[in-house]
Amino acid sequence: VDLYLWRKEKLHHQGMADRDIRKDETVKTWEKLANFFTPLTKYYISETCNSLAFDALQIHGGSGYTEEYDVARIYRDARITNIYEGTTQLQVVAAIGGIVSGMSANGHLRAFIDQEMAKFSATQELMDVKQGFEEIVSLYKEVKGDIRDELAFEVVQSAARFFLGLLMERANGRIKSDVKDHRIAMTRALNLDSLAILQANLVRMRNAENPVQAAAV
Repeated sequence: VDLYLWRKEKLHHQGMADRDIRKDETVKTWEKLANFFTPLTKYYISETCNSLAFDALQIHGGSGYTEEYDVARIYRDARITNIYEGTTQLQVVAAIGGIVSGMSANGHLRAFIDQEMAKFSATQELMDVKQGFEEIVSLYKEVKGDIRDELAFEVVQSAARFFLGLLMERANGRIKSDVKDHRIAMTRALNLDSLAILQANLVRMRNAENPVQAAAV
């Protein structure tokens, strides 16, 4: 956000007209990326904090449900996070357009990915996640009708998992301490988990024209 907001301010103080500022390539690129990464981050962090709070509550056993432990407050706060930050469904709606347009041949998101991945040597696991993400986006573009809205979540989730792996692998290259091996192992585990998630999402995408209804219990 800062990369385009402060540039807009700087150009404004230099006397540039608002119309010309909006045409500035740096402003346009980072504004598009911010408009995508903001809802993506809100969705993933909100859902993750709910999962963490859920596990934390179980660690305390039955006592976790009492007000004697901070985890009770954490659980309530986590549950409300993806409401006052905007529901997950709203964040998906806000993010999906940036993926579809951004992953085109000359899209801003694809260019950003290429730029970031040139900064480190990606593992095969991350490359496999990237390939799965690109296939999911490609399949989603072919989906028609109401099912398109239903499958938007799978696309956004796949994007989140890919960027998690990208950021962790990029960060691993900067670690010099004795925890580097542990971080690398954590990153590999995350990428393998992402591959499983993306495989499930690919199955849904490939069967978009013939969705399977949930069986009655």
